[in-house]
Amino acid sequence: MNIRVENLEFSYEDFRLEIGSLVFAEARVTSIVGPNGAGKSTFLKCAASVLAAPRRSLFVDGKDLTALHGRERAKLVGYVPQEPSFTFNYTVLDFVLTGRAAFIAAFSSPTGHDVRLAEDALHYVGLSGRGRRPFLELSSGERRLVLIARALAQGPEVLLLDEPTSFLDPRHEVETMVLCRRLAEDKKKTVVVTLHNLEMAVRYSDAMVFMKGGKVVAAGAPGDILSESLLRDVYDLDMKIVECAGQKFFVK
Repeated sequence: MNIRVENLEFSYEDFRLEIGSLVFAEARVTSIVGPNGAGKSTFLKCAASVLAAPRRSLFVDGKDLTALHGRERAKLVGYVPQEPSFTFNYTVLDFVLTGRAAFIAAFSSPTGHDVRLAEDALHYVGLSGRGRRPFLELSSGERRLVLIARALAQGPEVLLLDEPTSFLDPRHEVETMVLCRRLAEDKKKTVVVTLHNLEMAVRYSDAMVFMKGGKVVAAGAPGDILSESLLRDVYDLDMKIVECAGQKFFVK
């Protein structure tokens, strides 16, 4: 299922997000990049219904996402924040089971089916056997994988990940992006990530969206839109694009 954006507007006191028309394709990884304050996370939160977007501005498989009830939205869109805040140190399995909340009746416990889905999600991200560990005792990389597992347990067609590689070491950074590619290729998910690492975005994305000042500056396949002039316009910084061993690197 794809995501289609049509005239999405959202305002804070001192910031305005304006996206005219944009499509995120099914079974593809799209990276949203740009400087701090560009509106990347704000857009993702609107698409995830964390922030209230205007009616008929976001569509998933032709359905107006803003008009759907919570359970219906949960079947379509899963959101992975940068890092959740906790007042209680859940076990890993219990935390992943919170992704099933929209499917569990009030005052009811998770069913065996819910538990199996949570365990399958942990297995998929490579964390089988970690279910009884307290979440906050995991490494940063493992916590990111648990966040993705929670979204997978929800069973959505679209996955929105807000800076999933931030503060990770190179190994976990690569593992996270490889997992995003697997989700798109193996499970045919529509995967949208916000990133600061341009090399990672170019290497693992089918498409990129460059944002600045709440607006889209360019969108398309990396090979079609990437240029030094675009980087200068978006980041207000001269950068050289250098190719080595078939990969692009950015020299500031």
